[in-house]
Amino acid sequence: MKSLLSALIFLSFALPALSQPTHGNSQPTHGDSLYFVRLQDGTTLYSNRVKLVNSFTRGKYLLLDSNRRIPLSQARTFKGWDGTFAVANTPSGFDAFKLQNEGRKISLYSQCYYETETYYASTTPNGPEFPTTITSSQRVIYFRKGDSGDIQRLTYGHLRDAVADNPASAAQVRIAGVNLYLGVGLLVGGAALTVAGFVQTAHRNNDAYNAYKTASANWFAQSQQNPNTPMPSAPTHFGPSALTYIGAASVLSAIIPLASVNRHVRRALDIYNGIE
Repeated sequence: MKSLLSALIFLSFALPALSQPTHGNSQPTHGDSLYFVRLQDGTTLYSNRVKLVNSFTRGKYLLLDSNRRIPLSQARTFKGWDGTFAVANTPSGFDAFKLQNEGRKISLYSQCYYETETYYASTTPNGPEFPTTITSSQRVIYFRKGDSGDIQRLTYGHLRDAVADNPASAAQVRIAGVNLYLGVGLLVGGAALTVAGFVQTAHRNNDAYNAYKTASANWFAQSQQNPNTPMPSAPTHFGPSALTYIGAASVLSAIIPLASVNRHVRRALDIYNGIE
């Protein structure tokens, strides 16, 4: 459910330009560089290069100008060539989240998770198996309320609690939730009905064929005594069950409520951020 909601409400926004004051002469000034690191103590460091590094020995840290390391736990936000990021303490340690849309009250962030699997298959029957590596990615959406709030996974429950103090935004989230659960219900129910329809069709055709086999055996036995015994009719072939069509229609109808979830979540965030 969480993955479905994140996929439905992923928003593609341009990264905002952030202005920062100048600090000291030991680091590049704001006019010299577009990139910066804002530390937890409020200090802002400017650099010609800011790179997030994940080291097996040092953990995650920020590399400034290829020679200065800032532990991720000391940073609050940073901007590099890859975009603008916020740093948060998660159950697995400090991590960086990419800013997707900066709002006055609620901002959206994302992370991309990669999963690599290796499959072994043979090009010929009983031949040697060769490995094939497949890498898949999933983009997950998060949000933060205010500048110092916790970064949370964008789910129906989390977003509902975040906008509870704004009745108009809360109403839009409720509508999005109703559409989400309705769409998922139609999708799951439709898939179940479609499968049940195929199973029912297969059973009916098998029963008809088995009845034909029994009638054929009886006819053969009777024809030994009476050659004029009429042959049984060919087995009836049944087409797809009505459940199959009902299920397919239910699956297609799920597109309507699911497609509207993104629109209502967008509006809820716009209202809460004062855009509407």
